[in-house]
Amino acid sequence: MATATELLVTAAIVYFLHQCFMFYRIRSKIRNIPTVGSDNFLGATLDSFKFVLRGHESIKEGYLKYKGMAFKIPTITTSSGWLIVVNGEQMIEELRKAPSDVLSFSETTIDSMQTEVVFGKHAHASEFQVGVVRSPLTRAFPSRFAEITDEIVESCKHYLPNGSDWVSLSLQKNLIHIVCRTSNRLFVGLPLCRNPEYRKIQEDWTIHVMIAAHVAHLFPKALKPIAKLFVGKVDSMTRKVEKFLGPIITERLENDAKYGPKWEGRPNDLVSWLIDFAPPEHKNVEDITVRVMLINFAAIHTTSLTLTNALLDIAARTEYIKPLREEIEEVIGNHGWTKDGMGRMWKLDSFIKESSRLAGLSETAAARKAVKDFTFSNGLTIPAGFTVAAASQGIHTDPTIYEDPNSFNGFRFSEMRQNGTNEYDPLRHQMVSLDSTYLLFGHGRHACPGRFFAVNEVKAMMAHILLNYDIKLPGDSKEIPRGKYFAGARTPAPNAEIMFRKRKRD
Repeated sequence: MATATELLVTAAIVYFLHQCFMFYRIRSKIRNIPTVGSDNFLGATLDSFKFVLRGHESIKEGYLKYKGMAFKIPTITTSSGWLIVVNGEQMIEELRKAPSDVLSFSETTIDSMQTEVVFGKHAHASEFQVGVVRSPLTRAFPSRFAEITDEIVESCKHYLPNGSDWVSLSLQKNLIHIVCRTSNRLFVGLPLCRNPEYRKIQEDWTIHVMIAAHVAHLFPKALKPIAKLFVGKVDSMTRKVEKFLGPIITERLENDAKYGPKWEGRPNDLVSWLIDFAPPEHKNVEDITVRVMLINFAAIHTTSLTLTNALLDIAARTEYIKPLREEIEEVIGNHGWTKDGMGRMWKLDSFIKESSRLAGLSETAAARKAVKDFTFSNGLTIPAGFTVAAASQGIHTDPTIYEDPNSFNGFRFSEMRQNGTNEYDPLRHQMVSLDSTYLLFGHGRHACPGRFFAVNEVKAMMAHILLNYDIKLPGDSKEIPRGKYFAGARTPAPNAEIMFRKRKRD
């Protein structure tokens, strides 16, 4: 009779042979696409784990080596074990136009965010919150801009120094508080947006989702249920948020049932918008709460990273502070703290866009998973089950697209808007616009729906900070701490600090 050791060895050999067989079977479907990294089972398996820490290097290598073409990289972050990356304006436009039932954004999110592990039963639920962000939230924030700016002022008083001496602050740690408070002023209003316990849950949730997704990627498919034991906290965190939102949602649903959805005094906030957009089966406390948390995750994560990058860039390049202050003061003097005023700050918009062009959030964008075979006009076929994306940072630093692309030019885009020969240049080169040469927010129908709110929020925060604080890097340094990469995604250096002091105003 076989011993336990013999059974384990046999099982390991069978598993190894099965994995080897599946690798070559899957690879055969895309064998004509050139590879960055190894093409054999052992080498590609090793490279797929290397992708976690060095994926950005592989993507850059592929962009330079296979210009205007496609290449593939072994990775643990997709269900197929491969990421296909496309280059060139034609292929990116075809990627943008591909039908959702052929190249799916939702299926990509399930892979990249490991939603079946992290979100459990909510992984495949209706995404009605996307429509809320795209429509009522985007329409509402201009009329609520006074509340947003009020929250920026109050939160900066709380988290940034108020004295005349220089104080060094951990940037991300403090900015996430300011972003969370400001965003939730629009989402749930006063006094909840200032409740420390509620905010801490939302901030911790944002960090947890990213860490949980990264951890889950490290587990083979057969061991994903084990990963869920460590990172699947959505139910417990939802119950904590329900303590705050549950009574509000319940009362709102009861009043809607009694008086209809347009009763006098009904708050114009995220809870009401989610109830309006929710299918009947999702009009309940748990599902509305989860959507509030998902929107918070998207808002806090993207906005805090973008703001952190921009502040680091201006702290290292203090020569930009004077012209930016002059523009901000002129616009505020004429148009006030309004959404219209933010739109007139071309130089500030340009500076933040240039910061994001070089720092970015990820080496790729516009990722889609093929649910059916998709063939580009050049004959390249993406078989069902494979993920394809555009090499965003390669595009953002391409000398055929941008002049002197690796140099920071804070007013690059404002100059393009002012001096462009095309009548659409003033619109095309603003930060919220979608373009195949600037992919921070993705491209096509699945581009970030919250970018209008996020960009205006970042601009308002930057404007307030520049007008009310002096900033610089510690030691008057001009070198920004290097960011960190994980599976092709980039974050600013977690411990990066900036020196602040209250600005003396005449």
